[in-house]
Formats: sequence, C-alpha cells, structure tokens
Amino acid sequence: MRPHATPQQTPPPRTLYLAGSEQKHVDSTDAALVVQNARGQILRYPVARVARVVSSPRVDWAGSALLLCQHSGIPITWLDSHGEATGTLFPAQARSLSLHQMLEVVLESEPGEEDFRNWQQHRRMQVLQAWAESRPEPIAPSQWEAVRREWVYRQELRPHLPGSMRGLCCAYVAAQMAQTGLQPVYLGPQAEVIPLLAILLELSWAQLNLCTGALSDQAADEATQVQLMERWQARNAGVLLAHLHSLQRWAAAQMNRI
Repeated sequence: MRPHATPQQTPPPRTLYLAGSEQKHVDSTDAALVVQNARGQILRYPVARVARVVSSPRVDWAGSALLLCQHSGIPITWLDSHGEATGTLFPAQARSLSLHQMLEVVLESEPGEEDFRNWQQHRRMQVLQAWAESRPEPIAPSQWEAVRREWVYRQELRPHLPGSMRGLCCAYVAAQMAQTGLQPVYLGPQAEVIPLLAILLELSWAQLNLCTGALSDQAADEATQVQLMERWQARNAGVLLAHLHSLQRWAAAQMNRI
C-alpha cells in the first residue's frame, strides 16, 4: 500500500495479501483484522483500509475475523499452492466505494493509467458525435474527418468562443466535481500527476464550442458571456454528468480487474 493522500484525506482501501507458504493466524478487533505470523509478529489492518483479502490455505481464520469481513463488505479469495483461486467468500452486501476511492486505486496501477487514456479518447469521440447530432444539417465527410483527426486523436481543438468563457466553464466543471467528491488531480503509478479537472474541462469546453452557434462569438462583454454559459448549462445539464457516469462505470470495471 503506497500512501499518497494528504492528512485531510482518507486513504483508499487496498488489497490485503495473506498468500504464501508461511503459516498465519487472523483474528480481529471491533474494527481491524489482526494478523499474527509464524514468528509471533502481529500486524493490525483497519477494515476501512481493506478492499479485499487474498488468502492461502495456510492462514487460520478466526470466526470473528470472517464475520468482521462479512459485515464490512470485504470478500476473501483463497489461492492454492499453484496460485489458482479455489473460491471466494462473498459478503451478503457489497461495500460501496466512492468514485474518488476507486480512482485513487485504479489510476496508480499501470494498466489503469493506460486504459484511462483509452477512456479519454472514447469520451472525445462521444463529444464529436454529440456535435453531429446537434447540427440541423449533416456534416460534410471531409469536415467530420478533419475534426475527428484533430480532436479525437490529437486532442487539438480550435475554439471559437471567447477565451474568457473557458474560466466560466472551469468553474462549472470544478463545482460538479466537488459535489461528486472528486479531487482536481490524482497520482499515476510513478506518482505523476493526472489532472482530472483539466481532462473534464477539455471535454466540456470542446462540447461547448462545437455545439454553440456562431452567434455566440459576439459575446464580448462579461454579462453576455455569463448569460450564455448559464443558458448552455441549463440546456445541457447532462453533458458533464454523462462523462462522470461513464468514468464511474469505467473505474468500477477496472476495480474488478485489479
């Protein structure tokens, strides 16, 4: 488990590995699993920090420890001497992790980081399709291919709206993220910064530009820009939520692969 949260944040749950050939015994307190190895060393693992347990047949489980895992929504999978899963003890009610917790887990894994780049490209394509559906007339094939090449694959967009409106868009995205419990940045497998706020902003800013008519180019004064932004938010309330829901489904699927 690699801690990287600030003192104000609750570290995300991690997998507790009790596999291997060493004999262990697992007991519990009211809120923690207590693991004692063959040398008599004792380690305590708060269940709030445990997402799942991987155990070998050489681990002796006290009934109270099994019950604590059940009540805490923690599944236990047993591996044989060849590393094959022999079975899993599923809790009656699964633990519900927040999107923030899932992102902290999956983005710090190398497969998760790579798949996240694929997710971003997929969402850029969704923005492009929304643009096509919003137009009263079909898009010329040459224009479609040019925008797809620049936006979906190169992450390049030629905005036509005033640059000052990007700040209004950023405030909108940041507020939605805060309500969802997300942080503006996360860390990758090498502790590199993954700027989630900037990523979601680019998606929203692109859709705002692509799906807003040319008359919006004349929004030069602040009052008109605010009015335009408020009107767009009211009419497109589901745009950012669709990205967030897609992100949640992606993160949940990644959690099952880790």
